[in-house]
Amino acid sequence: MQKRTLKKLLCLAVLMWGNFFFAQTVKGKVTSEGLGLPGVGVIVQGTKNATTTDFDGGFILNNVDPKSTLIFSYIGYKNVSLPADTKSVMKVNMVNDLEKLNEVVVIGYGTSKRKDVNGAISSIKASEIQDKPFTSIDQALVGKAAGVNVTQNSGTPGGGISVQIRGITSINGNEPLYVIDGTPVFADKNNDSFSFSALGGGNGQTKNSALSGLNISDIETIDILKDASSTAIYGANGANGVVLITTKKGKKGKSTFSYETYLGTQQVANSVDVLNLPQYAAYQAKIFKMNGEPVPYQYQKPDLLGNGTNWQDELFRTATMYNHQISFSGEKEGTRYYTSLNYFDQEGIVLNSDFNRMSMRLNIDSTVKSWLKIGNNMSISKSSQQVVRNDDRGGLVMNTLRQSPELPVRYADGSFAGPTSGLGSSANEATNPIALSEYNNAKTDRYKINGNVFADFTLTKGLVFRTELGYDLNFAKSSSFAPKYTLGNVSELLNKSYKQQDQSFYWSLKNYLTYNKTFNEKHNFTFLLGQEAQESQYEYLSGYRSGEFLSRDFTNLNIGDIDTAVNGNGSGRWSMTSYISRLNYSFTDRYSFSASLRADASSNFGPNNKWGYFPSFAAGWTVSNEKFFEPLSSTVNYLKFKAGYGSVGNQNIPANRYQTILSLTASPFGGVSPTIDNLGNPNIKWESLKSFDVGFELGMLNNRVKLDFDYYVKHSSNFLTKQINDESNQSALNYYLNTGEIETKGIELTLNTRNIVTENFTWDSTVIFSKYNNELTSFQGAGKSLLGKVQFDLYNVTRTTEGQPVGQFYGYVTDGLFKNAAELAAGPIQEAGTGIGDIRFKDLNGDGKIDAKDQKAIGSAIPDFTYSFINNFKYKNLSLSIMLTGSEGNEIYNFTRHYTDGIYPGFGDRFANVSTRAINAFEPGVNENTNEPRITLNDPNGNGRISNRFVEDGSYLRIQNVSLSYDLPSQIFKNSFISKVRLYVNVQNLYTWTKYSGFDPALGNLDQNITLSGIDLGRYPVPRTTSMGLNLEF
Repeated sequence: MQKRTLKKLLCLAVLMWGNFFFAQTVKGKVTSEGLGLPGVGVIVQGTKNATTTDFDGGFILNNVDPKSTLIFSYIGYKNVSLPADTKSVMKVNMVNDLEKLNEVVVIGYGTSKRKDVNGAISSIKASEIQDKPFTSIDQALVGKAAGVNVTQNSGTPGGGISVQIRGITSINGNEPLYVIDGTPVFADKNNDSFSFSALGGGNGQTKNSALSGLNISDIETIDILKDASSTAIYGANGANGVVLITTKKGKKGKSTFSYETYLGTQQVANSVDVLNLPQYAAYQAKIFKMNGEPVPYQYQKPDLLGNGTNWQDELFRTATMYNHQISFSGEKEGTRYYTSLNYFDQEGIVLNSDFNRMSMRLNIDSTVKSWLKIGNNMSISKSSQQVVRNDDRGGLVMNTLRQSPELPVRYADGSFAGPTSGLGSSANEATNPIALSEYNNAKTDRYKINGNVFADFTLTKGLVFRTELGYDLNFAKSSSFAPKYTLGNVSELLNKSYKQQDQSFYWSLKNYLTYNKTFNEKHNFTFLLGQEAQESQYEYLSGYRSGEFLSRDFTNLNIGDIDTAVNGNGSGRWSMTSYISRLNYSFTDRYSFSASLRADASSNFGPNNKWGYFPSFAAGWTVSNEKFFEPLSSTVNYLKFKAGYGSVGNQNIPANRYQTILSLTASPFGGVSPTIDNLGNPNIKWESLKSFDVGFELGMLNNRVKLDFDYYVKHSSNFLTKQINDESNQSALNYYLNTGEIETKGIELTLNTRNIVTENFTWDSTVIFSKYNNELTSFQGAGKSLLGKVQFDLYNVTRTTEGQPVGQFYGYVTDGLFKNAAELAAGPIQEAGTGIGDIRFKDLNGDGKIDAKDQKAIGSAIPDFTYSFINNFKYKNLSLSIMLTGSEGNEIYNFTRHYTDGIYPGFGDRFANVSTRAINAFEPGVNENTNEPRITLNDPNGNGRISNRFVEDGSYLRIQNVSLSYDLPSQIFKNSFISKVRLYVNVQNLYTWTKYSGFDPALGNLDQNITLSGIDLGRYPVPRTTSMGLNLEF
């Protein structure tokens, strides 16, 4: 018995010592150029025993046979194979491999190695957008990619974004196609039924970003396809560029649990100079004297007055925002998984505006058989957005600038104050903006499900068949209530309730084969052949009533007066059938070629124009891999020339406009009667874009200097515009017509440098430069020009004509002031009430009078060039990133000055506040050396007409982002379950150098309309945001 026990103990000891000798722990650190590399894959060759390096490049791998080999792999670096060393800390150095930098690039319906890509594609990694409190991912694109211009249409939380890739492609929609894990999300207004704007004038300032439901922390990479040779694979949807968003997936190694949070504050970054109370009193005294009226006592001694109410301080607040996220990811037995839960909340800097979002993501894929892989990517989100009216002169910002500083926010009894000018109720009179923010607001709840399910069948080596079902479901519920009120002389006599529900459903079914084969280790082919079907349908239902509602909490439409009821209902549907093919070929990593062809049949066009065919070709020559280049390789590590040509389409118009569309409306004789909403045109066809791109990629000095350069020419033809068959008839019918052509030429440059690289300190920089010119080369529409109208179509601010850029400001040209009677007599005839001190306009056609024939192009929102300059510094675990962005040569039409320059002290504006420019207004014998026109009643000279007086230089240089982070040393947590702790501070929109007098020179478009770019109607300002955050990984 004792002998048996002794034998068992000896066997156990042998096993334990054997495990000690033959399955031990390996520790080490992976570096490149002296710096630790995080995320490097470490695997025991021939096994599934693997891990990844921590932030400092350190790793620990258990149960390692001392005789085994470890494989170290990392994207952009050459693989390293080393014998396992269990006796000391392994030191592994990885060498940058430019040919494998950003090794896998998403190119649409597949991936490719970066070195084989010949099209113009910019990539953004998750590390470049981390630690930054963006509401939506399109905000994160600012300054990150050459040729990509991003501006916020409004600073309202969750507000709309304008994204243009390589300038202007079409009059009818320029937003790119967004594709999340293979499923499109349409951001263009014609594919967005959620245009709830009951509070405003419909210029889009209350719209929502199509991507605001996407959690930024879920994103792994963003690939931006910019030229037609890259986007042609998307055919009819690729004309404006394609933004491919890939979300995170599980990785090999141990499972990872992470928690991320940040807290931020937001403030208005700038203010607009308007009169304080003493200045306002002096200004009003001038008006009374000019009108021959006695000056009221409150204006007689301005110097004795305090500053009065600062309405900008009252409207804008310090707002908070915060974010919480947890995620869990990993890989086990061939199944990868990533799941996350996120909550985001943002107050607006304007009272009673806010946005919040809850989202969940589940990405999972599993190799269930050696020949079968299945997977699912799904995101569910619910967001709530509260908006305030901020359109035109009735918006909060405009009312804030125009409100009298003598008026308090509230009276002593707590009620809101209102103007008491004695002029009676007037739509033109400035209204208490704080009261308006409380009374007039709207809320929209949005529910969104986006994702896909797929299966990959490996039919034979290199041949994979994929079937994929994508879906994008949206539902929105909106409500607005405006109570009746009396604020001094301004009254709203009716309670108004408005409700709307929108729903849309998009699906796509893809089936395609991908075959990859390498011959003789020299020739590599990848061939794609497939089919796709898509359908999108939407419907909305709206209702409005006024009446005696119980309160703003009980606004059911049934409570309102049935005689005031206005109902709306609409729906639409489009579908498309497509066939796709693509060939990629490379030879010995020197020569590469790609070609694609897509055929689309769209329901948006009639039988004779239903099909569109979109080919592309691209080629590249990697000169640095040629033998004759070897003498230069010590200086120039990489040199590749590339060129591409492609054709893509655009169908961004409402559905089925080739048909006559009828609607039923109430008849004055009872019942309903049909009316024509759209006059059908069976001859409309695809907008077509043909693009040519040529460029090169250069790497020098051991890849410490990298330069990418592209030159492109885009030619858009047959662009679609909405026409009116008789502009003089209010009952005229709308119809769509292919009307013209646009040509755009531009260059892009991206320079990356590693300036300093030492063991403890690094400094790298990125310079991005973009420039383009565009021209309307042909137009056959009505009037031979396109007009850009604002203020409920009362003012034509822009005009697009042949031979000129799109969306130019168009109006009269000023020529100083009439300073005396002689100048007035010698000048052209202007208006009957023109007097000394009025603006003199140029008589451009020399007929001796000023009329519409004297208008011309007076400016453009298109910049001469845009740029960004990014610097990243790192000292040990401390990192600092500074991004500067800028625009040069763009101009802004500052429409707010129409109402704040002191030109209109009449029509109910007499007691409105004005800009400090009015202090310097012309006065005979008092202030004649000025360019500010005289103060008049009702502007008899038309000083406020559309002219270059209101066109300002919109150039700017901005400190866009500053981020400081610190990663706690991993040694602190080596005996705990925590693997990483990251602390950071971030500031966005820190400071802007500009000559522009408004809140912000970086303006977007009104209602996503490219002909209404760079017009400031009192836009909701984009805030300065300061945040502090914490990232934990377990």
